[in-house]
Amino acid sequence: MRIGTRLTLVLLLCVLPVLAAYTYWSVEQSNVYVNELKQSARAVSSGLAPSVDDEVIAQEWNKIGDAFRKMDAEGTRSALLRKDGQLWYSLPDFPAELISAAQVQLAQRNSAEFGPTAGVKNWFCELVPLKSQGGEVIGYLLEVQDWTKVASDSRAQSVASLVVAIALLGVVASVIPLTVHRYVSRPLAELSAKVMKFSSDDSDRGAGSEVELLSEEFRRLDQQLSRARSDLEQRHRRELGLERELQRADRLATIGTLAAGLAHEIGTPMGVIRVRAEDLQQDETISADSRAKLGVIVRQIDRIARIVRMLLDYARKGESHKAVCDLRAIADRALALLEPEAAHRNVRTVARLGEIPLLVNCDADQIEQVFVNMIMNALDAMQPGGGTLQVTAQTQRSRDGSRVMLAFEDTGAGVAPEHEDRLFAPFFTTKEPGKGTGMGLPVSQSIIREHDGEITFSSGPSGSRFVVAIPMASSEIIDHEHGSREQRRE
Repeated sequence: MRIGTRLTLVLLLCVLPVLAAYTYWSVEQSNVYVNELKQSARAVSSGLAPSVDDEVIAQEWNKIGDAFRKMDAEGTRSALLRKDGQLWYSLPDFPAELISAAQVQLAQRNSAEFGPTAGVKNWFCELVPLKSQGGEVIGYLLEVQDWTKVASDSRAQSVASLVVAIALLGVVASVIPLTVHRYVSRPLAELSAKVMKFSSDDSDRGAGSEVELLSEEFRRLDQQLSRARSDLEQRHRRELGLERELQRADRLATIGTLAAGLAHEIGTPMGVIRVRAEDLQQDETISADSRAKLGVIVRQIDRIARIVRMLLDYARKGESHKAVCDLRAIADRALALLEPEAAHRNVRTVARLGEIPLLVNCDADQIEQVFVNMIMNALDAMQPGGGTLQVTAQTQRSRDGSRVMLAFEDTGAGVAPEHEDRLFAPFFTTKEPGKGTGMGLPVSQSIIREHDGEITFSSGPSGSRFVVAIPMASSEIIDHEHGSREQRRE
């Protein structure tokens, strides 16, 4: 069944009770009018009965006749009946059939009000008991009114209400299908035709409502989109392989700038200095204070050697392995790695990472690569006179979960407004030729997005601020990592 037909039937079923209620209300209105007439007749009877009681007892029939004629002129006919129902007194033109009907009512002890139909006329009759001074019933006052016109009017009003209801039903039954066809059926048919154009399946659609046809077409579109998504995912996997190679290329480019000038030029001389310092420490002829100072020299040389090893480890290619790590430790390693370069450029580094561990599920090497890139960009943005690099950590909590926000703020020249839209574009750089490949920020953004995070920035005349946001590790991941460590210890 078409949706338009269903909607039409539902609307008609909703309208029918309203029309039925309207018809019932119209009939009740005529009943209200009849009840008002009955109350008026009762009031007349209640007012006439006490005066008739005394006149009947006094046998003043002339006064009774005058009262009956006066009531007859106002539309109410009256008669007096004895206790046994026999006619006692009435005007000559009083209908005899009403006396018989009253006698039946008295014999059956029915209601004091009744409405016999005599011929083509309708009557409303009321029996009022007449009582003596002692309270004994001596007879009955029978009052009747001709309600033929009232009954006719009531029937006419009921018929009119029924005709109006049928007419309204006919109008509604005509308007609803036209309206439903114009505003529901036709638009749905047009939508179905348009949706079918997107489907590459030309098989028979079959019969059914518009909603069923649309549901079938959307199901087919979903299947086609699923296949397209699968194809895109395969292409994306191939692109990820290329992106990892670009990440390694950017990593090697950064290492090429730093390690080439540090590993060879500093590593060998520092080794010689460390050997000589250890020899001097073993010389008994020098003072204890001098040996302590030599120990400081040895420790600083070890620190330099450790930085060189970090550079070499950073340059190695490896598989991506995620684990729960503290971002503070990764940020500290990145700052320690580039501390000599920062000191060489007169840049003061300030780390405000807090005391609470910032645990995230990440590949520590990749995240360290991102942090090194952020720090190097900040150093390159500083003026030759130096500046300040501030690294601040904070957590952001929301309904979707918590994130770690690591901000890198420098006091450099900032990013020009015309370059902001292209800042994360591959191979775009504002550095001097030979100092940058233009792949640092794109690769960093790609790494962070693989960790379900994002890199944002803001810039001004007083410097730039890059914010790395990474979701915090959930309790389930932390418990899993903790359990894995315990198993390895066992």
